[in-house]
Amino acid sequence: MPRLVILFFALNLAFAAISRSLAEDVSATADESPDIRRITFRDKDDTSRTILGEVMQEAQDGGVMMKCDDGRIWIIQPDQITDREKIADEYSPISPDEAAQRMLSELGDRFSVYQTPHYVILYDGSEVYAKQVGSLFEQLYKNFFTFWKNQRWQLPEPDHPLVAIVLKDHDSFLNHATAEIGPTAKSMIGYYNLASNQMTTFNVPNWERNVSTIIHEATHQLAYNCGLQQRYADNPMWVSEGLATFFESPDMRNPGRWRAIGRVNQVNLARWKSGIRNRPDDSLATLLASDQRYKDAETATFAYAEGWALTYFLIKTSRKEYVAYLQSLSQGKPLAERSARERVEMFEAAFGPLDKVDKSFLTYMRRVK
Repeated sequence: MPRLVILFFALNLAFAAISRSLAEDVSATADESPDIRRITFRDKDDTSRTILGEVMQEAQDGGVMMKCDDGRIWIIQPDQITDREKIADEYSPISPDEAAQRMLSELGDRFSVYQTPHYVILYDGSEVYAKQVGSLFEQLYKNFFTFWKNQRWQLPEPDHPLVAIVLKDHDSFLNHATAEIGPTAKSMIGYYNLASNQMTTFNVPNWERNVSTIIHEATHQLAYNCGLQQRYADNPMWVSEGLATFFESPDMRNPGRWRAIGRVNQVNLARWKSGIRNRPDDSLATLLASDQRYKDAETATFAYAEGWALTYFLIKTSRKEYVAYLQSLSQGKPLAERSARERVEMFEAAFGPLDKVDKSFLTYMRRVK
């Protein structure tokens, strides 16, 4: 089974309920000057926590969605809040050194820190492996921004530290991840968490699979930290997962095991070719209209394959239109959902009628090797 959805979608049902509450009854803040506050609240384990950050949305009952100075997003119910204070001083994200110290205080003294120019890596195993992972991160970072610059999309670099937690083995990963995300951790070897803005992985003996996971999840993290995608906005999963699988393909002939963006993803190509025989006529429509196929274990494998194939096809044949489509999606607001019809209509406005796109898509993918 492929890695599951971006972790937020399996993170916490309570978050979804709070999000719906905020979405139904919010005070807009996007077009005003930043609303910076210091809020003290009781966390889910009933510990007191004080955070400083920018209010993204606020409900009339006092519930808030807030981006903290370390890049985390908190969704806080009014009955959790014990104190709130509006801050007039200038606000800025914490530094990488501050992020490292904050993470060490949370994770404990069995962890060490390795910093690269753009990443803060917390690890509990081999420093050599942490440096390997850091090298992959930096390769991706450079190539990611170069790729989009070549598409004439000058994305801003992240303003919050990019934090990654690298565990020494599967047991260590399960201990950490299960506490954060629950039993879903058993089916994963890595994930990016929309709420914490951190990615987590461990040292998998299969290095090819390891490289794919590291690049895949780090692509999610970059996309959500440079404005390509907005956290908690309506980001179709075929877009998010299609991009991550487009970027991830390892190159086992290369000592670094990853060197270029957009190589044919052989794993997903094989899954695409295997599933195409039973592909329903409305497969493209259902992929666009809803994320359900990614969430269902019986349909997830082919959904990932089709999402990769569609992304590959559009970038290779309609690159300008694809970038414009992503730019439109990037304007989405947190908690604002599009209907199934709106999703399909937005796609057709960018690429043309669905039946014609699907015909061209199938024809093109038959030639891909």
